Amino acid sequence: MSQRMDDAMELADKCWAKAFAVAPDFVEKYLLAAEDLLLTKPVVLGDEFKEHCANRLVFRPAELHPNVWVSGVRVLKQLGWVHPMDKVVPTKAHNHMPVVTQWSSLIYGR
Repeated sequence: MSQRMDDAMELADKCWAKAFAVAPDFVEKYLLAAEDLLLTKPVVLGDEFKEHCANRLVFRPAELHPNVWVSGVRVLKQLGWVHPMDKVVPTKAHNHMPVVTQWSSLIYGR
């Protein structure tokens, strides 16, 4: 892994730690929304988590960095709820990333 990627991963971990400290209500709502999504879909694209949260009226508090969305998915991986499958083209035209991670739900259908 490159130094740039190592730095990005460290930032994601710090971002989620801050989210938990600053906005535990947001973290709880995010985890509930993510669980709901992963129980109903066997494969989820990385950009779907944020959209699913918005559909459930779960929005990132202004005091949290936008990377909280990336760090949230990393936590789902650490919880054993998802496993990365592949990199794919984003489904949303507004997404600034050329690829997103495709995640396999490890809790689908439970």
